[in-house]
Amino acid sequence: MKHALQKLFGIQVQETVVSAPGGLPFYMVNGRGFHRLQIGEVSFLIVSLPDEERFGVIALEKQLVQYMDSIGIPVAYMFSAVNKKQRDALIERQIPFICLPYQFYLPFLGIALSNEFPNLKRANAERMSPSAQVLYLYFLYQARELPVIKKEAAEDLQMTRMSVTRASEQLLAMGLITQDAHGKEQQMKATAVGRDYYELGKPYLINPVQRIITTKQSAEIELLPLSGESALSVHSMLNEPKIIVKAIDKSSNLLKTLPVIDERWEPDKQLVQIECWKYNPCLFAAEGSVDPVSLAVSLKDHPDERVQGELEEYLEGLKW
Repeated sequence: MKHALQKLFGIQVQETVVSAPGGLPFYMVNGRGFHRLQIGEVSFLIVSLPDEERFGVIALEKQLVQYMDSIGIPVAYMFSAVNKKQRDALIERQIPFICLPYQFYLPFLGIALSNEFPNLKRANAERMSPSAQVLYLYFLYQARELPVIKKEAAEDLQMTRMSVTRASEQLLAMGLITQDAHGKEQQMKATAVGRDYYELGKPYLINPVQRIITTKQSAEIELLPLSGESALSVHSMLNEPKIIVKAIDKSSNLLKTLPVIDERWEPDKQLVQIECWKYNPCLFAAEGSVDPVSLAVSLKDHPDERVQGELEEYLEGLKW
């Protein structure tokens, strides 16, 4: 890196390996390298990201602010490779970076860009797929610090090996897991635990709710976990909603038997709202309610300030 920058700017470059800035979350220092560079009168920090930690421009943007607040000088990321879409996303959000030997985007110093990109096939690392979110929640709630082979994860989550492999590729690209060979199997491990792991994955989470229907109460529906405002009311001071809210896997056969009702025309019946989820809400349900992280994402855009306030308190009070 030093020689490439000297060649680019035509002046001497001083490079020093330094310790990680203090006071930062574990996931912002674990596995990353830190170099301090001095070019002329400009001093800045390079944060080198490991190959398995790609990509997530939204998370990188937020972390950049934390790095600069901690160290008080400009900060840039260093990647071993980026494609055109990733490069353009970084530039659009004005995130300084270096990718040798083709790309230098250092607004505080200089810019040199190329249209040469390595031919890389990478998993989408902007938003989790439903299967990736299931695997992430598995590490958050169950596996925690334990290494897990893909066969075990597939059995625990009732997923195919192929689905687990695709999900793991996404989490690997997001820096949420690491992978190592374990005999003939790939062994996965979360890159953080508890609240740190939640914060690390938070920018990538998707709303699990695909659609909502209103139907009649029944014995089968009674067995489904509470969701939405109904679940939040159990864990907070929020009043119960007029119509109870439950969650179900969108592929459940039970959905095919449920009549869809317009509550405006049948207000006196015992009704229930059913959230059809992109993954099975029962996998991580506890005490009759859906898991807190999925609940939080499903209510993230709720317009009621009371709901948002109670949701924030609920998450703050969790024992991770």
